[in-house]
Amino acid sequence: MKPLRYTINFAVLMLGLIPMSSQAQRSDILPTQRRQPAVEQAVSIVSRVELEALAEDLNNPFSPNSLKAPPPSPPVVEGSDEPVVPVYKGPVSNSELLNTVAPQITPSGTMILGGYPLLLFGQKKVKVGDKLPILYEGERYTLTISAIEGSNFTLKLGDAELTRPIKSAN
Repeated sequence: MKPLRYTINFAVLMLGLIPMSSQAQRSDILPTQRRQPAVEQAVSIVSRVELEALAEDLNNPFSPNSLKAPPPSPPVVEGSDEPVVPVYKGPVSNSELLNTVAPQITPSGTMILGGYPLLLFGQKKVKVGDKLPILYEGERYTLTISAIEGSNFTLKLGDAELTRPIKSAN
């Protein structure tokens, strides 16, 4: 019985493959002669001259030197035709910068964990020696917590230090 069963299965399998092989020879792509009129029509719709002119106006995303940004125009005060010239104050010293940004750093409290004092900024805990990144006038600076004592903490930027209260008196 087994040999007959295998023979029937093999015959069914072979009969199933015959239609597949005939379908594999057919293609959805038209022959060249039938495709040619459609290609010619597409070429006539879009002329090469327009494409070349369009390509000259575009920036190449792979070449940063090809970017064609318009030159920035200086800001003008309303009611005047003269441009505003920004005043460059020069580099700000670390102590001036620290005095300017320190009031914006307001911890919510302190705690002692494992014998070490921590500053609390909401859920974030900061210990002595930790860095606080700040952004001031588009520049990034890094302040260091140099001391936490009672109700005061000390910030350090470069060689400048400033001691602030933990909660400001309002």
